[in-house]
Amino acid sequence: MNTQMFSLGKSANDLLAEATQKKKEGNLEAAVDLLRQAYEKIKASSLDYSPGVFLRLPMYLQELGRTDEAWGEFNRLLTHGYPNQLKIPELMPMAHAAIYDKMRLFLQRKKKHSQAVKFGVLSYLSEALGLYEQKRKEELDLFISPREIESLLSKLLKKTGRSDLMQRLSELVSNECKTLRSLDVKEVAHRIDEIVR
Repeated sequence: MNTQMFSLGKSANDLLAEATQKKKEGNLEAAVDLLRQAYEKIKASSLDYSPGVFLRLPMYLQELGRTDEAWGEFNRLLTHGYPNQLKIPELMPMAHAAIYDKMRLFLQRKKKHSQAVKFGVLSYLSEALGLYEQKRKEELDLFISPREIESLLSKLLKKTGRSDLMQRLSELVSNECKTLRSLDVKEVAHRIDEIVR
């Protein structure tokens, strides 16, 4: 059933709430339709929403088994952003961190734990970059401590059964944390792939 005819005059928030309700009821097709309508309303407004609002769509698509479409949505969010996104250098890395983290979760749900490691690390480094750009030095120092890096990698590697990769990945992450300003996500992703193969 097309939910569009019932959504005239409803706000983006109403549509988002309805999408949540439809998902709870197990009607994911309707939930996806309502999310897309909500995004159109957001696009036509000047309101700014968190990345989490837009990350619901790829996760719902995954649950529907439309994994290629879901992955495409993640990449679109990374490349083009989302409606009314504030393109502020201090905030962009935080949005990317949220997207990478959902990509990690997506891959873990597909039991692709080795690939998920890469996106977990990219999420962590993006968040660190955000703290750096926002000049939140004390938080950053705690966030990139050896203990925190080890904690992150332990969680990511536990599901892979590859604790032997801890040392190499820890060195990579530690080195990247020392040069956050020049973080090259594609290069880091490539180096992680070489380690995690």
